[in-house]
Amino acid sequence: MKMPWSREAVRILPTKIDLTGQPWYRNALLLHVRGNGALRWETRALPPEADYYESARCLTLRSTPLLSGHFAAWETSESRLCTGWGLDTAECPELDALRETLNGGFARLEDAVPALSPLLELLPEGVYVLAESDAYPTDGDGQFFWDVPDRLKICSATALVCLVDDDYDYNYECLPPVFLYPSQRRSRLDMERVEYYRTRFQQDGSLPHGIALYVGAGGMSVLLDGHHKAAAAALLGRTLPCLTVLPLGYYRLDNPKQSACFGPIVVPVEDISGVKLPKEPWRYTKGSGPLPEGRLEDAELPEALLAAGNRYPTAEGYALVSAAEIGYPTDRELETWLTDPGLYRPQLRGALVVLRSRGDPRLKDTALRCAAVGDAHCSLKTEAFQVLAELKGDPDVEAFFIDYFVILEEPSSVHGSAQDYLTQIAHSFWD
Repeated sequence: MKMPWSREAVRILPTKIDLTGQPWYRNALLLHVRGNGALRWETRALPPEADYYESARCLTLRSTPLLSGHFAAWETSESRLCTGWGLDTAECPELDALRETLNGGFARLEDAVPALSPLLELLPEGVYVLAESDAYPTDGDGQFFWDVPDRLKICSATALVCLVDDDYDYNYECLPPVFLYPSQRRSRLDMERVEYYRTRFQQDGSLPHGIALYVGAGGMSVLLDGHHKAAAAALLGRTLPCLTVLPLGYYRLDNPKQSACFGPIVVPVEDISGVKLPKEPWRYTKGSGPLPEGRLEDAELPEALLAAGNRYPTAEGYALVSAAEIGYPTDRELETWLTDPGLYRPQLRGALVVLRSRGDPRLKDTALRCAAVGDAHCSLKTEAFQVLAELKGDPDVEAFFIDYFVILEEPSSVHGSAQDYLTQIAHSFWD
């Protein structure tokens, strides 16, 4: 079933979004949506035991809860999320209408907007960013994205990540929306459908996409369509191509820059021409009653999918990628960084995270060369040791660790707490 594109309801604004320093986005558009608000955030009542500085919000579609949470007031604090009732209980023919475009691909992001229009019209009226990027099928805490409970649980991916080590001095890193939260009941999992998408991902040509809505905190989005695609990506150890809708979070008019923020994407207010910005974009529709209990945890997930979540970065790990402002590293970039690891430590630390998450064959050589840096107190060396310790049975890695222990036995070798920690990691290779 196809639905017409109402150009008055969904308009692409003539604004070139600057994605400099954000290589995880391939493209992004600024949209003005005159929607009906059927898909919206609602405030709910906080229970007496909740933190005073939290707010209870629920994402609903035609009054059906899709995701709930106790959201922290401060960006540096983690929020607690809870599942909803499942998209199938909300009746959303708009998603069926756009699935052909999501599965078949599109030459340009602009070409996808007509098919997305019926879904976008469900949002409240306002300005949004539609971004194309890759998402990890994980919750940012090392779990497969669908493996979340029906009760409130702290989610690390909903806050700024503080980096404190030899490369970063209390850097609070804002994550792009690369982590996913489910909106479908587990019992709707169809492994035949997963296998179909696994085959599609291994073929040449346009790749199937998912579509997600940014939660508005940290690096988390709720997946509206693409659960089977995300499961297929997990089994292959790859990312899910995803279109993410980011609502306007806030804007500043009290400084010369006058910028509007859509998660990590910043747009100059002067570039949002001809559109009246809401006075308080952070205000939500007031709902009634407490947060509803979740209903997605209604079946067991296959062990292969549960185990797949372990290979992807956590929120803390991906912060290293975000802070280094790197994308998927090319051979040339890796070789440049590896010629002077001391100069390019942030880039190499981020590269280890990305290469590991994709099962990239370049991971071993990169980790071996990073592990050979001289300073035992170096975070890059420690992280390279941890990567190598996971490559159990590899003869090259085993030879490296044997050489490491031989050097330790030499009389001139100096021991300390950092060296002892490296030794523990090296021993774990044989555990």
